[in-house]
Amino acid sequence: MKSFNLKGSVAVVGALALMANSLSASAAVTGHFDVVSKYVLRGITTTYGTTAPVSGTASGNAAGDAPESEKPSLQGGLDYSDDSGFYLGYAFATIGYSYADGTLGDKAASIEHDTYGGYAGKVGDIGYKVGLLHLNYVPQADAVGTEALLGVSYKEFGFNVQPFLNDTTYANKGDTYITATYATKLPMDIGFNASLGYYKYTKSGEFINKDGASTLAKDMAFRHLILGVSYPFTKNVNAAASYIIGGENRWGVKQDNMLVGSVSYTF
Repeated sequence: MKSFNLKGSVAVVGALALMANSLSASAAVTGHFDVVSKYVLRGITTTYGTTAPVSGTASGNAAGDAPESEKPSLQGGLDYSDDSGFYLGYAFATIGYSYADGTLGDKAASIEHDTYGGYAGKVGDIGYKVGLLHLNYVPQADAVGTEALLGVSYKEFGFNVQPFLNDTTYANKGDTYITATYATKLPMDIGFNASLGYYKYTKSGEFINKDGASTLAKDMAFRHLILGVSYPFTKNVNAAASYIIGGENRWGVKQDNMLVGSVSYTF
């Protein structure tokens, strides 16, 4: 569904490695590897399409559709941050389909590559963050996208606004992902988190509803409510489970609820 610039991602990894070799006491590079039971992107569990899947026809990854991976997905990344508030990172994830041959039904697996950076700070209990996220998917150039991030937080609560900056095969310029989050620590080191997601849509773009003719396109829609728990089995190994209460996609198609689990190793 999306495209990937190998040189750019390798450059980011190389830059992070160089940073690791020249860290001051106020900077750090961390990393993680994860195995996720299913890769669901922003609550889209069922379809990105205009209609719900029909029994007896190809659906899901077999049709180049949601979720991003119906099978376990290998994910990971590297993150750099320092006390000034600057951060930079790279992340990858395996997905269960691609458009390698240019058709919707291509079943070949591919890899998502994301690079991101920005600045985060805090004044008392109030935090703030500004940044950019660059999304790259193998192998379609029309799917390279960039998204801005504006976020504020107060203690355990957060609020983020993420407007998309260009037209792609999966998003229109101006599509905006809005989330309200909560995270806390429960007894016995159990973590709890919640994310309420909402989307404001641009109805037409270069690739999606280009002529604006579809009456199904929505201006805005509830996307998801995700409730999660996590537990650190060791200093570096963490397990988590999340229950996704599905909302609607940009065409008003209801998404199924889904339970997903993950195991992570941090370093």
